[in-house]
Amino acid sequence: MTPIIAMRRGALTLGIFALVTAGSVAVTRALTADRITEHQQAYQLRQLQEVLPQALANTPTDQVLDSAFNLPNAAALGHRTPVTGWKITRGDHRVTILPVITRKGYSGEIGLLLGIDEQQRISGVRVTYHQETPGLGDKIERQRSDWITRFNGLSLDELPPNAWAVKKEGGQFDGFTGATITPRAVIEAVHNALEYAANTPLPGNIEEPIR
Repeated sequence: MTPIIAMRRGALTLGIFALVTAGSVAVTRALTADRITEHQQAYQLRQLQEVLPQALANTPTDQVLDSAFNLPNAAALGHRTPVTGWKITRGDHRVTILPVITRKGYSGEIGLLLGIDEQQRISGVRVTYHQETPGLGDKIERQRSDWITRFNGLSLDELPPNAWAVKKEGGQFDGFTGATITPRAVIEAVHNALEYAANTPLPGNIEEPIR
């Protein structure tokens, strides 16, 4: 076998291997795409249900998902693209759920879901994603501590503006030892979301929902 023929055979073998590998990856991705989407939707639903007030805690899944509406001025809540909020109503009870993003975390973006009831009080806050330091900033997760539940029941007028801060900065909220930036970012984002809800026409504070 001449060197040229050997090189051609080697190139052909390598090409076939690359095609088979690429095909396998494509097939695997196609087979797992639906499963990934299902997991993401299930996680989102769990987060939505965790910020519902007690009176709406047993709201059927379809009703929660069908309550989505186009969020006006989404940039005010940190979004760079259009996004949806949710409004769930049962009898005299209602809650508007807002997705919020802050980019002031120690390691970048922190995503939140904030529930606001018919009395403009916070029914719950949950972190949807973050990259904060494990063992320090990750205490914003409900699974790590109950810190995020300190917002429950608060309204915009419940505290003076300067009280929406960590205690070491004169505010009313505990900080984390060695990780002040993370709770500061979340507190500011929650306060900003309450101001947004108070000053923006949203389902629940106007007669007709925005679609």
